Amino acid sequence: MLELDDILNQITEMLQTLSEILQTEQQILIDNSSTNQLNEIINKKSQLLIQLKLLDEKRVTLSKQLGIHPPYNDNPTIAAHWLSITDTTKLLANINRDNGLIIQNRMNITQQSINYLKGINSPVVYTNNGYQQADVISSKRAKV
Repeated sequence: MLELDDILNQITEMLQTLSEILQTEQQILIDNSSTNQLNEIINKKSQLLIQLKLLDEKRVTLSKQLGIHPPYNDNPTIAAHWLSITDTTKLLANINRDNGLIIQNRMNITQQSINYLKGINSPVVYTNNGYQQADVISSKRAKV
């Protein structure tokens, strides 16, 4: 049981670090500042999630060996620890979802801006038949 408690402690520490990373990511996205740091933050988040997955696999294997399973009701200390982990995980999932929505909103705004600029730089050309022509106008003058 001591080893399982140790694994749960490690998971708790990693979730705290993940919380800090997600909050930093959200602050950068909201303030639109230091966006060059986003790549570094995303890499840290990815590495931490891989470590958490490996640690959770150890927890599952150890739980099977000990013959106990979440929510670990037979051991009040481990059960309380597990409840704290699951609550924290739900909170972090919500923060991550919110960050994804902020990113999606920014991508939509950027795409709208690109579309608008394309419209300005590529005016619609009409052929002599009155149809729109999507081809780019040549900058050379035609001799008449």
